[in-house]
Order: sequence, then C-alpha cells, then structure tokens
Amino acid sequence: MLLCTSIAATLTACTTPDSIVNTPMTPPLAEPPLNVNTGGSIYQPGMAIAFYETPRAQRIGDVLTIRLSEAYRGNDSSGAAAKRDSAITATAADQSTGAAARLARLFNVGSASTTFDGNGSHSLTSDMTGTLAVTIISKTPTGNLVVSGEKIISMSGEHQRLRLSGIVNPNDVEADNYVESGKIANARIEHVGHGMLNDATTVGWLQRMFLSVLTF
Repeated sequence: MLLCTSIAATLTACTTPDSIVNTPMTPPLAEPPLNVNTGGSIYQPGMAIAFYETPRAQRIGDVLTIRLSEAYRGNDSSGAAAKRDSAITATAADQSTGAAARLARLFNVGSASTTFDGNGSHSLTSDMTGTLAVTIISKTPTGNLVVSGEKIISMSGEHQRLRLSGIVNPNDVEADNYVESGKIANARIEHVGHGMLNDATTVGWLQRMFLSVLTF
C-alpha cells in the first residue's frame, strides 16, 4: 500500500512540468540613496535620472514592456517499412523407421515471417500576441539588460501564468520603454495553465503508468 501511494505521488508530481524560465522574477534590493539637501537647482542627489538623460529604462529595477508577437508553424512526417521471411527444414535420409520420423519433426523448424510498417506525422502551430511587463534583473559585462517577468491571471478556477526571461540590447528599447519580443536574445517564453481545462486535456497518472508498461 505504501509503495502504491509513493508511486501515485511521484506520478502526480510529474503532471506539472518544470518551468523553463529559471531567472529570478524580482531584482535584488538596492540600497536607498543618501539624500543630502544641498539646495541645488539642477542637480539633486538621489535623483534616478540625470538632467541630460531621457526617461528610458536602463537601470536594475526599471520596468520594460515586451510586445509579444510570436508565431511558429512546423510539420514533420516519417515512415518506415520492413519485412523479413525465413524458413528452416530438415529431412531424414532414412524414412523407414519411426526414429527417423521423430528426428525429422525435431529438426523441421518450419518458417517465420516478420513484418513492420510504421508511419508518423507531427504538426505544430503556435501564436502568441500581447504585452508583458518585465523588470531589469542585472546587466551583462557588455551592457545588455537581463530581464524577466511574469503575469498570473486567475478566473473561474482557471490559472494562467505567462513568464518570460532574456537579454535585451538597450538600443532596441523603443519610446515608452517597449521592446519587440523578436529582439530578445536567449528568450524563454512560457505559458502554463492550471485548472479544469488543463486537467481534462492531461493524461492521468494511472493511464501513463499502463502506457509505460504495455509494449503494444
């Protein structure tokens, strides 16, 4: 009973795949700037943006908006066929005795035939559009921005989670801090759902166990 419970718990845990986005979702906490009241009219210590800079996200903790526009289509098909026939017979030289007949039946193996025919096809169509706000987590030595973020929507018992991580070139940041998803390097985009709809389209753990054991 304990073994069955352990197997069931293990297979149930396998129903939720591991996330492909392993970057932290929040930036490290920064030390608050030292606020010294100098009364300057142009420069003030602690200001996030210098007087000559444009309000463009470039610091750790700043927020960018990713404009998602992903579309993928792929088709794959394969087929294989194989056939093999073999026959082995033996005949005793002397058929006059019963021993020779028994010997002939012993060595008269007969014939064998094996046939294999397999075909498979796979088609994938994926489209994703929308926006997702991400945070600058860190910077690379070359100055590129490491970003990550997620959005979780819960409605009527259904939970939808959208996560993204990647590297953004500061030169690709548009006005209002927008970035096209196609310009993100090492992009990892994940859309996962949990709820009744996901349960209805997921093979149960017991059925997966039988599928892994049965060879036909």
